[in-house]
Amino acid sequence: MRHHIGRSSMPLEGIPSDVPDVPHFADAHVRRHERRNALHTLQGLMELARHAGDRPAPGTSPTSLPLAEVGEIVQRVGNSLIRAQLVGKLLAASERGVRLRLSPGSFLPRDIDGAGDVVTVVGNLIENAVDAVADMSRFTPTVEVALRHDQGVIELSVSDNGTGVDPCRRQWIFERGASTKPSPSPAWPRGLGLPLVRAIAEERGGTITVGDREGGGAVFTVRMAAVRTRLWMSVDRQKSR
Repeated sequence: MRHHIGRSSMPLEGIPSDVPDVPHFADAHVRRHERRNALHTLQGLMELARHAGDRPAPGTSPTSLPLAEVGEIVQRVGNSLIRAQLVGKLLAASERGVRLRLSPGSFLPRDIDGAGDVVTVVGNLIENAVDAVADMSRFTPTVEVALRHDQGVIELSVSDNGTGVDPCRRQWIFERGASTKPSPSPAWPRGLGLPLVRAIAEERGGTITVGDREGGGAVFTVRMAAVRTRLWMSVDRQKSR
């Protein structure tokens, strides 16, 4: 039976051009690295439009997206750019045999200042998590995303049920070029995503941490200001006021 996500439940606003304003994006390697995130956002937008119209767009073929997960994203993520990114990542993860799901308590409003920052942060964390579990065959590889917006703070966490991150490497992984996988070519260096995520979090007065997921695996958590400005006070100090 075909599940349908009605047009009324899926408003399709224009996708804004919203690029994170951090110096790292002046780097050609970083811009090339971020093309995958941009492609997934576009794919997500097309998929949302396809389901809203209940018919495939010309030149496209039906996908096997889990529509219940798409519905959760639509209901809980109000911002069109972030919503499209998540649906694109859902499709990419599904193609690699990974279950990507949104935490039940997640919520983001429609109006997000600097939504491109959130897209870059979530996109890179999801990409790393999917890479960590895609080749695991002894269990169902799963990545969970939690999004929250409260009291001027955005909190994002991405967890996976992989092998986790060795405690002795939890600082090293945020250094540019740090990666346990070889680069396919000098034109496509690895170890760019997490340093970029940290740079964006710090630009918004926030932090990124990595810890153990209950039951095994890793969880990355970013907490940063909801307002896209340079802040003299950290997110934690704002919350305590």
